[in-house]
Amino acid sequence: MRRPWTSCGGGPGVSSIPMRWPASRRCSAPTETTMTDNDTADQHQAGQPRGPGVSGPDSSAPGQSGADSSAGTSALREELHALQVQATDPGNTAATRFLAYREAAYIALDLRDLKAAMEHALNCLVWARASGDGRSQVKAHVTLALAMMESYDDAGAQREFGVALTLAGAIADDRGVALVAINTSHFELERRNYHQATQPLLELLHSPSMGALLEPGAQQLWEIFHINFVVSASETLLAGTAGVSAAAHLPEIERQLAVSAALLAVRLEDRHTLNLLDTAALLDALTRHALWTGELTVARTLADEHVQLTSNADFPLLYGRALLDRSRVSAHIGDLENAILDAGRAVGYFHAAASELWEARSREQLAAIYARAGRYREAYETQQEVTRGVENLYRDYHQQRALVRQIAQQAREAEVRAEALAEAALRDPLTGAPNRTRAMQVLADLHTRARQDRPSAVALLDLDLFKRVNDTFGHLVGDAVLTGVTRLLSAELREQDLLARLGGEEFIVILPDVTAQQAETVCLQLRDSLQNASWETLAPGLITTGSFGVAVLDGGQDITSVLMNADRALYAAKAAGRNAVRVTAKHADITRKMQPYL
Repeated sequence: MRRPWTSCGGGPGVSSIPMRWPASRRCSAPTETTMTDNDTADQHQAGQPRGPGVSGPDSSAPGQSGADSSAGTSALREELHALQVQATDPGNTAATRFLAYREAAYIALDLRDLKAAMEHALNCLVWARASGDGRSQVKAHVTLALAMMESYDDAGAQREFGVALTLAGAIADDRGVALVAINTSHFELERRNYHQATQPLLELLHSPSMGALLEPGAQQLWEIFHINFVVSASETLLAGTAGVSAAAHLPEIERQLAVSAALLAVRLEDRHTLNLLDTAALLDALTRHALWTGELTVARTLADEHVQLTSNADFPLLYGRALLDRSRVSAHIGDLENAILDAGRAVGYFHAAASELWEARSREQLAAIYARAGRYREAYETQQEVTRGVENLYRDYHQQRALVRQIAQQAREAEVRAEALAEAALRDPLTGAPNRTRAMQVLADLHTRARQDRPSAVALLDLDLFKRVNDTFGHLVGDAVLTGVTRLLSAELREQDLLARLGGEEFIVILPDVTAQQAETVCLQLRDSLQNASWETLAPGLITTGSFGVAVLDGGQDITSVLMNADRALYAAKAAGRNAVRVTAKHADITRKMQPYL
């Protein structure tokens, strides 16, 4: 699960600034909102610090706080390299490569390497699709949405969230629905749309998908739901910007806020069992709640603990954001000197981390505090720095968008090539008809349907005396006839039917949802079309006929047995003088009440 993400709202005279902690699932400290896409027990816990000598949340000794753990950027780079090796190993399964690319995307976001993050997120989606697992595809779309959001592609992020939600609903993936709702809330929090951020959480709360958060392995997703709700609801109520149209929801928001905050307070009592990220997320959320309830002493204590917790982490961004949060609390209390001190230090840490966005936001908060303290010249000079920072961000934004578009185009081209290769593997290279592999895939699907009392029919077709065509007119003419027969018979079939070439002059006709009698009628029509076909322009005097053997796929026999029945019927058609249609004896007189063949 990716997290944490936070927002720094302001007290009187201090602008409300959404503060997002690093896109880290291992080492970032919590902030305004938590974002996640790793919600399964088989994945690393969100925010779990990793690296040599670092204890995870389950490995801390009794009495030792996992919050003391930290991970540096060098450790993350080593892990990223290892994941890239795993992701590109052709010997690994599609599922393994999907997981490796997803982890790599998150670490790249931790390291603020947005180009690499986007590449890994796109590859994550490619391999999730290759795995054929719908739940993995939901997670992959969420991963891509988060990477796009970090690259300032809001439209792209919203599109991917929408695709993920639609897919999760289609496959009844309740945990996937919850995953999308929680990350959509994060998306709105990042845009300072606090009330809008509560909406997907409230909708989830009243939906059947909320039960997924109580399932085994969903503890962290459950916790993140409550963290994001406390943050979004507290900021909504602090800002008083919900609007008239949202007034009806405020009582419900206040009730759920009290419940969620109480649950988080109980969770924080077990801080000795938590890692740095979990502890910081809880501290941040409860600090905001304390500001809303007016418990300023509690807010200051929590903010101090947050700063102390992150001061030992090898990430300037984490410490800078904790300082900025405490600056906000000091401004609420009226301790403007300490508010200025912490905001100024945060500027320095963000500058050292080359985070222009957070440097600009921290300067904006610092300017507001200067103004409130009556230090207008410093406020003016700081605001000028904000303007210059925003100009740099604007340039970076357009450069990033151009880079993202280039990466996305490369990924689309690669996916098109992959799809073309996959399609080619299921086609006969001479005639372009589906091949034996594709025919067996379709038969497997129809066999499953037949067990549910939805029988279908299969016919084997053999072009009569085709060797004479090759011997008399040559193999080039023979190849042209095979291609022409494929085109001719395919035009006679329905869209859901399939004509596949098995090899040589042998074909198979697959007719879903038809009886033996209907299949016999269809094959007689195909026989007539073959017999009446004109090949004068190709080889004057050439005549083609075909023999058909029909069997029914009714679920009572396996596919091999059904094909053997059709082959016996085909032999009977040839024995009857060729250019004939024969149905397996046991099905010859059977009719079923089904939809007519159209």
